[in-house]
Order: sequence, then C-alpha cells, then structure tokens
Amino acid sequence: MIATKSKSHISWHLICLIWCCVELTQAQGKLELELESSAKIDWPTFPWSRNNKTNKQSHSRPSLQLKDDYGQVDISSFSGFERHPCRRVCQQGQSQSCYYQLVVHNYRRLGPECQRCQFDERTCADENCIYGDGVATPVMAVNRMVPGPAIELCENDTVIIDVLNYLNEPTTMHWHGIHMSRSPDMDGVAYVTQYPVEPGQVCRYEFQVDRSGSLWYHSHMGWQRGFGVAGNLIVRQPHQTNPHARLYDYDLVEHALMVQDIFYDYDIQQVRNILINGKGRNHLSQLPDQDARHRYERLRVTPGYRYRMRIVLNGIFNCPVEFSIEQHKLLIISTDGNDIEPVLADGFFLTSAERFDFVLEANQYTKNYWIRVRGYEQCEDRKLYQGAVLSYRGAARSELPQGGILESRQARDQDEPPLFINDFRFKPLNDSLSALRQLNKDNDVGTLSLRSVEPVPWPRYTKFLTHYSSLSTRQAPNGELLFQIDEISYNSQGISLLQGRHLYKDDVYYSNRSSLAAQGRNCARELCEGVHVIRLPAYRAIEMVVANHMEPTHPIHIHGFTFRLVGQGVLGNLNDLRNIRELDRRGRLPRLSDDYAAVAKDTVQVPGLGYVVLRFISDNPGFWSYHCHIEAHTVQGMSAVLKVGGDHQIKRIPARVGC
Repeated sequence: MIATKSKSHISWHLICLIWCCVELTQAQGKLELELESSAKIDWPTFPWSRNNKTNKQSHSRPSLQLKDDYGQVDISSFSGFERHPCRRVCQQGQSQSCYYQLVVHNYRRLGPECQRCQFDERTCADENCIYGDGVATPVMAVNRMVPGPAIELCENDTVIIDVLNYLNEPTTMHWHGIHMSRSPDMDGVAYVTQYPVEPGQVCRYEFQVDRSGSLWYHSHMGWQRGFGVAGNLIVRQPHQTNPHARLYDYDLVEHALMVQDIFYDYDIQQVRNILINGKGRNHLSQLPDQDARHRYERLRVTPGYRYRMRIVLNGIFNCPVEFSIEQHKLLIISTDGNDIEPVLADGFFLTSAERFDFVLEANQYTKNYWIRVRGYEQCEDRKLYQGAVLSYRGAARSELPQGGILESRQARDQDEPPLFINDFRFKPLNDSLSALRQLNKDNDVGTLSLRSVEPVPWPRYTKFLTHYSSLSTRQAPNGELLFQIDEISYNSQGISLLQGRHLYKDDVYYSNRSSLAAQGRNCARELCEGVHVIRLPAYRAIEMVVANHMEPTHPIHIHGFTFRLVGQGVLGNLNDLRNIRELDRRGRLPRLSDDYAAVAKDTVQVPGLGYVVLRFISDNPGFWSYHCHIEAHTVQGMSAVLKVGGDHQIKRIPARVGC
C-alpha cells in the first residue's frame, strides 16, 4: 500500500511538484519556439485527469509501491531502469513482483536539448539527446529514449507496468514473446485484446512472465513502432535451469542491440537508414565511416572473457539484415528467445521481429572492431548499412576501427568460406533428407536446420489438424496496394474481439473464407475486407501451412504461442502455391520427423514463392493476432486473428478503465 505522509512531507512534495511544472513549462515553451516550423509536431500539454487513473486498487505486495493517481506529468522523472530492484541474479524458486512506468511521448532526434552532444558524445546522455544519425526528425520516445529502456526480469516474475499515453493519438503496448496464457487481455493488440489507450489515459498491464529469453515490447498501433516505440524485454533463468549457462561469463543488458530501419519526418514510403540502438552513421553525407561526427553504439568487452549478446530487428520495411562482427566468430545459442543447439558461425540474417542470441569470446587483439549490419531488399536498393563498435578494454575509447564498416564477407579463418545462419534468400529443399542437412550448397545454415535443445512437445504419430493459409496482395479501386491473408485485408470495426465477444454473432461479424463463400463472394476476383477471424479448436495439435504468393520474404508472427518450424521450402511457381492443398496431399511438402527437435520460434520467414509448415498445441484459448511483422504490410491489411477455442473456453476478462 502507498504509505501515509505527514502534512509537512506533503507540502514539501507539493512545492517540488510546482517547481517541476514551472521548469517543464519553460522547457516546453522553448521547444515549441524552436519547433514552430515543424507543424506536425504537437508537444502535448494536457494535464492527467483523475478520471483516467488506473482502475486497480493498490496491490498489498511487500516492497511494491504502485502509483494509482497521476496529476500533472513531469516527463523528466521518467528514464531508464539501471537501478531497478528486479535487475538481479535469478535464483531458483525466487520470483518477485516488479513495477515499471513507461511514458510514451512525442520527441525528436537531434532536438533542441542537443546542445553539447553535437560536439561531445559524452554529453548526449546528460542532455537526454537522441542524436540518431544526426538528422533532425520527429520520433515517439519511451521515457525520453529511442529505443525505449530495457526491462530486465526473471522467469515467473509478476510484472505490473503503467503505460502513460502522452501522445496526441491512441496507443497500446504488446509484450512480444509472452504467451499471456493467464491474462489474454494483456497482449496489447488494439481491438483484439484491448481497447486503445487514448491520449491522457493510463493503461495498467499486469501479467506473469511465463518464459525466459530475449523478448521485446513495442506499440501495436499504426506506425508508432516505426517512430520508435519499442524496447528490449530480457527475461533470464536461474543458472541451474539455463542449458547454456556454462558457455559464457557475462550477460549484460549493455550488450542487447536493437536494429531498426527508419524513415525521416513523416515520409513512411521510403526507408532512409538503419540504426543500432538508435545510433549510426549518416548516409546523407559523404563523410567516411571513421569520421568523428558519426555516433556509434559502443560495446565494451574485456579480453579473455565470453559475453552473451542479444540482437533484435525492429523491421519497419522489407529490409532483412545481415549481422556480423569483424574478425570474430559467433556461437549462436538462441532464436526468438528459444534455446538451440549451439552453432558456430560468422554471422546471421534477421527479418523483422526475429532475435538471435550468441556468445562472443573476446579472444582477439586489444583494439576496436566493427559490428556490421548490412541491409537487403529495400535497404539494398539504397545501399544502406550500419556499424557499431566492439571495443576491447585497453583500446582507446574514442577511436574507431580502421577501414570501412563493410569489407569482404570473409571468415576469420581465411582458408574456409564464411558460414551464415538463417539466410532469407532461401534455397529449395526438395525432400526430408535434404531438409535435415546442416549445410546447403552455399554453406549457410537454413532456419529449418536449426535444432532446439527441447524435443517437440507431442508424441510420435500425432494427428494434426491442418489449416492452409496464404499471403498475397491486391490493388484497391483507388489504386492503393493492399496486403492480404487468405485473400482478405484486415479492417477493424472498432469492437475489441476479446472484450466484446458476447455482443455479436460470429458468423455475422467475422470475415473469413467460409463466411464470405457463404455470401457468394469470390475473393480471388474481388476485393475482400473485414474483421478476418480464423477459428481453431482449443487443446488440439494444430498445423499451419502458410504459402507466400509473392516474391519477397514475409516474416509471420503468431501471438500467444511458440510454434515449431517443421517444413520450409520454395516452390517457385504461383500456380503450385495456389494449389498447395493438392500438392500437400501428394506429399510434395515434406515435414521433419518427430525425432528431430524442430526449432521453436514465434516469428518465421515465409520464403518468396514458398511456404512454411508450423506446428503447435492450441492450449491457450483466446484471440491471438497473426500477421506479417513488416510494419507497412500490417498497416495495409496483412493481418488476421486466430480465435482459439469457444467463448466458454476463453478466460473471463475483468472490466478496465482505458484499456
């Protein structure tokens, strides 16, 4: 409970609050004057209404002080969580309740607070300056940070997070990778599991962290993730239950990197750069990579030690990236927060929302090395790449590595070709035997070849219920290019499916292949839009075959579940993909055997003109979003909802204010 304070104590805090408000008003006035030429930026000044306070009563947990009323908000009080009590060494059988506050607000790269930062990199943090790549452009920050502050937890912790919407538009927050089996209303998808958090409101998310791994959080509204509303969510295990604990000496939050492709101003049609933890070289200038005016993320390591590093791609456009570190091998141990049998490689590829963890051994000469990110597809068209610095202790802190960021893709051992993981330029695997090969002819390890440390969670000869799905595009009458799942573009009607499921009849409100066919509509010939809901039975062995009717790769994410990838391939023929049921019946889509511990993921690449086969047990009834994780494609309709189970099997949802 919140402790009772004396009158003098309250008076002192009131004086401090008034002083903070005056300071904030002065800073706000300065900001508005300096940004008056940018009409699209609205620095919000509204007070926090008492009517918008969180609806829950204070939780009587020891050492957990919850804020249940927000007066005038002082953004300067929100920052990172470097001293949070939940940053700790995880102990077996010991979990905590952890409370956080995240304020989402308008901000700016290279804004007026960036005075000395432009000339002295060491002052950037003190000024709360988001320098980025040196281009002034609007962003949406979390606690004045882009990316947002990392949240560190232990498995089975209960987390309570107040998300304060200080934007001038609605928002939500999705906790990517958390299954939300006990709290399906906490998944953070607008009009699916909650109503959006309106400007001036606070939404309290409360859930148990039901797994460990490299997860992340991000807005699930419009283009907000592209503007910067995202951050790392790291959930660790006790040493005794961590299968890879002996492979590394340190697991530091400073070594968690978020890679993001960005746009400038509000031009959401063009990718302009790639940043690593919000920093990087400027591609608009002709400055060399080693110029001191660039700002690079720096990772410090001590020679002789081994470090666990975590990488996530917050992909907005169709920009897969290649990640590597100059003159270092990477021992890859996890993907999407799921442990795999270690693979020693020179690097790996990422599509949007994918994550990889690897162990880096600091066994090279004491100096600085480039961390390299190379963009492909849309980023390759603009020749975009980016760097960060791996800095050995003993090397000069301010120096940059010699040479350019991009050099030949060469292994550390010059006698062997480089080995890369998860290449998005997927090559066909024509039979089950070839799918089990570790390497293909290009000496790259495909996603399907990765092996989980855990066996598949179903017995041999399990009978799966197969659902066939497709990814495609269609041009609207107004010329707009729409993206589709099962030839339907998702279009929300403003009723949250989870909260309002008793208010409508499924067959009338939902749009899917069977309901549209019953209406006599042919989505192969006409434009179909609606609340696309795919119904699946609960507590069954489910198999999803997802076919990609387009040439680019699409990263597909399914909320609420971790699936196993048991099939992946390229057919290369659109007619074959449109008749994939028949091809599957004839045995043309091979699966891995149950003896193979198929890799566990929550986001997977569906190859261009190819397919994936995913399996999971539908033991988490609810409404779960299923969509392409490229922001542009989701906004333009490539989304659907899996309704798992009947209404009677889905947990009852308590009434909430604001969300």
